[in-house]
Amino acid sequence: MQFSPRKKRLLSGLLAVCLTVTAAFSYLPPVSAADSNQVRQELAALQQKLNTINQQLKDAQSNTANAAAIKKQLEQQKATILDQINLIAGQIGELDNEIHNKEDEITVKEGELAAKQEEFDQRWSDFKERMGAMQMLNDGGSIALLSSATNLYQLLTFAQTLEQITAKDQAICQQLEDEHTALEQQKADLEQAKADLEAARASMQEQQDALQQKKNELQGSIQQANEDLTEAQAAEAAAKEAQIEMNKLVDAKAAELDAILNAANKQYGNASITCSLNFGPPLATYKYVSCYFGGNGHRGTDYAAPGGTDIYSIEAGVVTAAAYHYSWGYYVQVYHGTDSNGNSYSTLYAHMNGTPAVSVGQPVSRGTVLGHVGSTGYSTGNHLHLEMKVNGVLTNVMNYLS
Repeated sequence: MQFSPRKKRLLSGLLAVCLTVTAAFSYLPPVSAADSNQVRQELAALQQKLNTINQQLKDAQSNTANAAAIKKQLEQQKATILDQINLIAGQIGELDNEIHNKEDEITVKEGELAAKQEEFDQRWSDFKERMGAMQMLNDGGSIALLSSATNLYQLLTFAQTLEQITAKDQAICQQLEDEHTALEQQKADLEQAKADLEAARASMQEQQDALQQKKNELQGSIQQANEDLTEAQAAEAAAKEAQIEMNKLVDAKAAELDAILNAANKQYGNASITCSLNFGPPLATYKYVSCYFGGNGHRGTDYAAPGGTDIYSIEAGVVTAAAYHYSWGYYVQVYHGTDSNGNSYSTLYAHMNGTPAVSVGQPVSRGTVLGHVGSTGYSTGNHLHLEMKVNGVLTNVMNYLS
């Protein structure tokens, strides 16, 4: 939002209240360049330590993510193996049932064989008894019976009868033998089927045992992954704690540098400088605003512009800082004096491409070239980082630019 000079003056009236409250604490002794340099160096050293801790935290977070991913993968493999074990266990159960059924069928077939053998034995015993009886018939057996025939008809009839009895007995014995042989083959087939089922079951059991061993190995790997994950999480927690503590130190040192910059405004600021609140543009042209004030704690406003673009002072004043900062890179601070309500104004221009074009204590006018757009310090591309402080408090500079 843009404000007209009249609205800016109304706003400055409200800010005067803040100035009155802080007036009792506004005095600071003169700050030497050596003090300022020392604080910047200390802040840079702390920031370097913070960068190291940030990298350690990033590595720890990566290790935690990797450990969690490995654990998850191992648990998925274990679950898959358990499914396979359960599947094989079911198949083994089915084979056990089939083997049991085959055993029952073999038992039945053995009973049939025993009954058939008993029948065969009985038939054979009857046959032998009948043959014995025929041998003893009429004291001379069948020969005597044949010799007792009085005519050819009787002789042929007796011979035919004996032949028929013998043929019948032979047919019955052959039938019993064939049936017994068939039963023996059926039993053999059942025993082979049972053997095949037992072989299949043994193979399944080997697979199940191998999977069980793999599951046990995975369980050990999962236990190790749990320990690795716990260790990584502990390292991550320690790095986070170190980051929090180092951020506190960096923030404290940054606040100290801010205090020095504010003190520099008072040290180099001329009480006779009056701020007109008619601020001009910091750049003749720029591509776009790449980052606004307050976004994610951003201290100023970023203007993307080509490297080497002139950077202008947005209002007359005096240069109170011209140095290098680990984050701002080469930067310049200008104190613009106070308005009619007693509010003080200063601006800071950062990420210049090299040594500033002005020096500390140098008076500047609106439009004076302070330096040139660059990407020094903590920057990812050419741009101007512009900050404004009103009564030493960071404020959105876009509220004051025409």
